[in-house]
Amino acid sequence: MAMKKQILMFVIVFNSLITSYAQNNPVPEYLENNTFSKELLSFKMTNLEGKVVSLGEVLELHKGKKVVIDFWASWCRDCILDVPAAKKLKRKTINTDYVYISLDKDIERWKRAITYWKIKGDHYYIKEGWENELSKYVDLDWIPRYIVLDEAGVIKLPKALKISDKEIKEIVD
Repeated sequence: MAMKKQILMFVIVFNSLITSYAQNNPVPEYLENNTFSKELLSFKMTNLEGKVVSLGEVLELHKGKKVVIDFWASWCRDCILDVPAAKKLKRKTINTDYVYISLDKDIERWKRAITYWKIKGDHYYIKEGWENELSKYVDLDWIPRYIVLDEAGVIKLPKALKISDKEIKEIVD
């Protein structure tokens, strides 16, 4: 029994350290008050209908609106815990679009999670999971991860780890 307690304590401490690192790890300077690079705009993702689209095409769909990009996965506990708060924020923000980018490895599990949790928004799947050019570009070190763009597609908030982050609310209100 003592061994189980030690293992549990180790897991809790380890998880806290990783979370703390992700929260305190600064984002690359090139992300702040900038648009996505031209090279990255050709990055490919799959939508719910199975069509492969580029990041540039996705951003074009939301041109003229503020955009909250949510990197998530169906297996991510913190991502799922943020769903109710995200729904609440969506009801309060009229001129903001929500783009969900999944890092799931299984496309069917991704689709089931969207349906089960009734996550409304624009959904995309990255078949490579975590290891991809978009994740590298934004220095993705934790999910959920939120990036907020203004109406011109400029990154106004390059990193938030909770949808309840006050900076998100300030930008989308």
